[in-house]
Amino acid sequence: MTKIAIAEPSSMLRIGLEQMLRELPEAEIIFSTDNLNSLYSRINAIRPDVLIVNPLLFDYAKRATLRAEFEQLSNLRLVGLVSSYLESQHQRQFAGIIELNDDFQRIKSTIHQVVNTIHADDEEADTAPLSDREKDVLVCLSKGLKNNEIADQLNISVHTVITHRKNIVRKTGIKSVAALTVYAILNNLIEEKDII
Repeated sequence: MTKIAIAEPSSMLRIGLEQMLRELPEAEIIFSTDNLNSLYSRINAIRPDVLIVNPLLFDYAKRATLRAEFEQLSNLRLVGLVSSYLESQHQRQFAGIIELNDDFQRIKSTIHQVVNTIHADDEEADTAPLSDREKDVLVCLSKGLKNNEIADQLNISVHTVITHRKNIVRKTGIKSVAALTVYAILNNLIEEKDII
């Protein structure tokens, strides 16, 4: 069962979407809110698989790094509930997009597609080696750099850093930065003296 949370300020949209999604046998609505404070206070405790969120809940600056807002939930898939124009660079942060005028079949298809990516990740072998870029990101993490600092140093976007971090966690099975640092040391990617 895929656990879904919804964050949408409009009661009409939120309740309507909840009703539609209740018809999906593989989905369970575990949380629904109309504000960010409630979302932030409960998201770590409820740990949904999918968060359907209206980007307009966030100010413009945060929309550009929306994925980073939930980086502690590495397996969380974001689905944008778009009720107005959303720039393409903001859309790329989402595993799927639901638009205001989508019919039930399209919404169902989007949710199925996102759910299938969750299952595909679960089934994918974790024995794949880290790519060179993932190793670079791991070294930066081990040195105590934050996502935006890693992005600046490696000349990549914050979203790309987050994607690499997710891949590192998936491939190593290690979630904490401290444990990843130990992994980097044991695999001769970094020396102890380089750690801050």
